[in-house]
Amino acid sequence: MNLRSDMDGLYCIRPDLIRDEDLDFWRTIGAGGFGQIHRARHTKWGIDVAIKSLLCNGGCVSTLQREASLMFQGGNPNVLRVFGLYEGHLGCTPGPSRYGLVMELMERGSLADLQTHLGGPPAWPLTFRIIHQIGLGMNFLHQLAPPLLHLDLKPSNVLLDDSLNAKLTDFGLSRVARSLTQSVREKDEMEGGTLSYMPPEALKSLNYKPSKAFDIYSYGVLLWSIITGQEPYSYAMTTLVRFRVLEGDRPDLSSLDYGQADGLADIVDLFKRCWVKEPSDRPSFKDCVDVTEKIFEMHKREVSKAVGDVLKTLDDEICSSLKSIEITPRPQNGVGPQVSSCVTGAPPKQETAADHTRQSRKPDACSHPTAGKEKKPEKTPQRQTSTPDGVRIRMSNVFGVQIGNGNYMNIVQKPRQRHRTAPSSVNSTINLSEKHS
Repeated sequence: MNLRSDMDGLYCIRPDLIRDEDLDFWRTIGAGGFGQIHRARHTKWGIDVAIKSLLCNGGCVSTLQREASLMFQGGNPNVLRVFGLYEGHLGCTPGPSRYGLVMELMERGSLADLQTHLGGPPAWPLTFRIIHQIGLGMNFLHQLAPPLLHLDLKPSNVLLDDSLNAKLTDFGLSRVARSLTQSVREKDEMEGGTLSYMPPEALKSLNYKPSKAFDIYSYGVLLWSIITGQEPYSYAMTTLVRFRVLEGDRPDLSSLDYGQADGLADIVDLFKRCWVKEPSDRPSFKDCVDVTEKIFEMHKREVSKAVGDVLKTLDDEICSSLKSIEITPRPQNGVGPQVSSCVTGAPPKQETAADHTRQSRKPDACSHPTAGKEKKPEKTPQRQTSTPDGVRIRMSNVFGVQIGNGNYMNIVQKPRQRHRTAPSSVNSTINLSEKHS
């Protein structure tokens, strides 16, 4: 790390500048609103890191350095570590140098990924821990001097480590983007997900100056998303969301059963206070943490089991396609199970010319330097085709299957199960969470 002397004679740590010669084994693993995300091995540190390349040119370096210095003030377990600044060609990408941030790699992806894999929220003990950890991370950022605003708090910006602990990422990058481009407002309008987490005061004026209350509002909507496992206003048009939020509409609460878990009613009351219209009426993150800590302590003993169950579910998904396939060797007597099936083809046939030779024709005397000479006989490459006979397949929701000869393959799909946190019924009232024609 580098030390920089300031005007007061004090010293502060600045992040390292990391270049292509320090990195190897590049792989693109995703993309975000600010640029692509890559994975690479730091050859000197011996660890894999994440590189977020930002959509900016050389003129953004000073801005990026200033913001990265703030982001580098780590030390909180719920804030993603920023190791340094990146400058290079993303391994071997042609063109001018690219710039970005080198950060801690999170193997389990984001909270949005977890919601997708589970088809909803995780078990309540883990849900309450994630809620509390996000509040702790945001309170840390807001307590810095000067405070560091996130400005883009949403499920995809909450990352999970190997034990499913929550860590905030992309904090401060919204401010970097706004200082680098004039088209950010247009981009925000195109991204319904980001727009859905923005407070009404930010939607009302192009000249809005962000404050801590911005993040508090986003936290309220985020808590709703974590509790329900849904994306706010997912079926509403962007223009309608902007208009209705300004009019006071918020994500739908009608499907929530407050009796599903101890403390859930307190969480609902908290995020309703976070998304009130007037910024001055919203609580601070310290106030939020005081509430979430009490609820987390009520469920703390059950967190380990909840984490283990989720990790098992995630790990089982890796091999789910293999586990859903059952291959049964054909019985010797030729009698197979009586199932509805389809025969994949006719009896095997084979065509081979490996033992045949062909004589090259006598070439024209002007066509080749060796004209007039007889070529040695050439072997024709062997060509073999085979279609399995009598293979019968029972399948469900399968796109394609490759089958060896003489096997039965039964493809079984596990039945879908209702998550225990899912509501028993769905309200049919038309609102922003439903699709408008």
